[in-house]
Amino acid sequence: MNRTSSSFELLHQDIRRWVWQQGWRSLKDIQENTIPVVLKRDCDVIISAATAGGKTEAAFMPIISNILSAARQQGYEVLYISPLKALINDQYSRLADMTNGLNINVTPWHGDIDAAKKTKSLKVPTGIVIITPESLESFLINRAHCVKRAFGNLKYVVIDELHAFIGNERGKQLQSLLSRIESIIGKKVPRIAMSATFSDYGSVKEFLRQDNSLPCVVPPQGENNHETRILVREYIPTKKSNCDEVIAHELFAKLRGSNNLVFTNSRMDAEHYAVMLGDMSSENNLPNEFRVHHGSLSKTERESVEQELQKGNYPVTAICTSTLELGVDIGKVKSIAQIGRANSVSGLRQRLGRSGRRNEPSVLRVFSLEHPQDSGILYDLRTNLVQNIAVVELLRQKEYERPVTDKLHLSTLVQQTLSLIASHSGFYPREGWEILCGKGAFRNVQPKIFLDLLKVLGNRGVVAQLNTGEIVIGKEGEKLLRKPDFYATFVSSIEYTVINGADSKRVGVLEYLPPVGHQIILAGRRWIVDKVDEKRRTISVTRIDSGGDVRFSSDPAEIDGIITKKMREIYMTDVQYPYLDTVFGSSGELASAREYYRTHFGEKRKSDSEYGTLLFTWAGAKVNRTIALMCRLLLDKEVSYNYISIGGVSVNDIKMLLAAQKPKPEDLAATVGREFKLKQKYDALLSDQLLDIEYASASLDVDGAWNELNDLINK
Repeated sequence: MNRTSSSFELLHQDIRRWVWQQGWRSLKDIQENTIPVVLKRDCDVIISAATAGGKTEAAFMPIISNILSAARQQGYEVLYISPLKALINDQYSRLADMTNGLNINVTPWHGDIDAAKKTKSLKVPTGIVIITPESLESFLINRAHCVKRAFGNLKYVVIDELHAFIGNERGKQLQSLLSRIESIIGKKVPRIAMSATFSDYGSVKEFLRQDNSLPCVVPPQGENNHETRILVREYIPTKKSNCDEVIAHELFAKLRGSNNLVFTNSRMDAEHYAVMLGDMSSENNLPNEFRVHHGSLSKTERESVEQELQKGNYPVTAICTSTLELGVDIGKVKSIAQIGRANSVSGLRQRLGRSGRRNEPSVLRVFSLEHPQDSGILYDLRTNLVQNIAVVELLRQKEYERPVTDKLHLSTLVQQTLSLIASHSGFYPREGWEILCGKGAFRNVQPKIFLDLLKVLGNRGVVAQLNTGEIVIGKEGEKLLRKPDFYATFVSSIEYTVINGADSKRVGVLEYLPPVGHQIILAGRRWIVDKVDEKRRTISVTRIDSGGDVRFSSDPAEIDGIITKKMREIYMTDVQYPYLDTVFGSSGELASAREYYRTHFGEKRKSDSEYGTLLFTWAGAKVNRTIALMCRLLLDKEVSYNYISIGGVSVNDIKMLLAAQKPKPEDLAATVGREFKLKQKYDALLSDQLLDIEYASASLDVDGAWNELNDLINK
């Protein structure tokens, strides 16, 4: 070490030797600040820094030091949870290197790991086990008798990519699993979370441990003077210009010869651009450097792209979705591109963090695109361009979306109820509520809601109640437990496996069954369908050189209010943004959008325009949806809305809404058809009343809407 490091001296001598072997001249600030906190084992820790910022070493240098310095007992000492199998494989390699020769076992544990290796590890469980939430769920059900022996001497729980869990069903499942494990072993275990940065850590700490039974520390990550270069370019379609082709030509010209990631907002777009770029390579008699990477491709296809990027033997640009947003090791990436709208500040931060390693600047190109189907007010206001500017500005100011932690997650509660019964052979209602809700992950589920849920599940045969009052698995529940995807809380669509007839290798999956002779695009290549087997859900295909179409389903993104409020600020100011492209006239498009907004709306939040009466809230889709449902319930009036405005609402309507009593969220939800509320895996098992409560917690914001209405009428 070139400089005195008090934290370095706290590490075990074997870890200090490992650090020297890496050739490090100093520890990073996040490592320096994290080591003493983790060593104490008296608090939870959130290690927050950019991708490749040294978070894994910051966590495991002190963790391994602690293991080496203490008396060893039977049982895993570290439970390391990761959202992806690919990440587990990456981290296994890194930890195996750190622990080489130290008598600390590192055991990867997921569906692709040989069962014999898992069984061998359980005979004498020690060291570090790296696992996904789904595999941990399976462990608690199928190896319930081993849980206390395996985890009774845990020193740490480590959660990788914490931000990937917050606010979704997998995150609620993870919270529940950790709570159940602590209940079984009878002690609190410090939780060490590695994550991207947040602007508000209050809700993050609450997510990490809901009962605040241990304090939580966020070590300073230090100053980050890393250079970032950004270009935002707007594309407007014309009769003579196909924007997709123009963007593809730009990517072809700028990215060839280096490793890059190009993010799209859908699998369809990823395939579309990958094929166009492949065609351009062929037309120019050049090797195709462009690959595609998304969740519907086979594991072999995805890993091939990851390995090509990591090895860096030749240039590769991956056209991808959020599958490469997380920290899978892909080596050095020169630049990031975003095609279309950036729908999340935190998401764009994750993507940008993938580039600029090894003292090189991070490079971000945003290809903003106004689609013909956006004709109307959103097109005239160039909302895609302004949204991209808003996200970039918030990124520069380090202001990110606040994590959502107040959903009920009743679908996941159904799954956890069955899981708890399966691992305990049953429970009494009060006991079950206490484990899962009172002291567990579902703390905003009151006893009455839990009892109503048990009654509904009982009526559907999912659970049954014995004469003793104990809740056990019902016949329908047994069927659910036997399903291979039970351990996953997210929705699994019906998929058909696409097989290359030439070598019998899996290419990927489709969510529909194309007819024989149909031409498709998958894995960035064109295929013709030779055979379909509906019973086995397989599609046999052969490579072709032209034709093909792409069809994947996708859900629209829910834009956060932090972005829409920044958009209004952009319209109302004359600030010039240095990263806006001037060659393609992007600055001019922003000026035109500003002029249009000020001419038609100005300082007013409401206006009668060529598009009818528009009420601009700039509050995001959740608030606007809530106001629209208030109009339906209280005024018997149907209005349209998007994420920035509501159509057809008059000043008198607002006054009438405010004159009425503030509605209950579930009453608003009851005005929505049941089919529109079936979002999560087990929602179909819920009663209408429970589904209304769930929809209200996830999709409505009555207090925010009420405040917005008051604000509108007072201006």
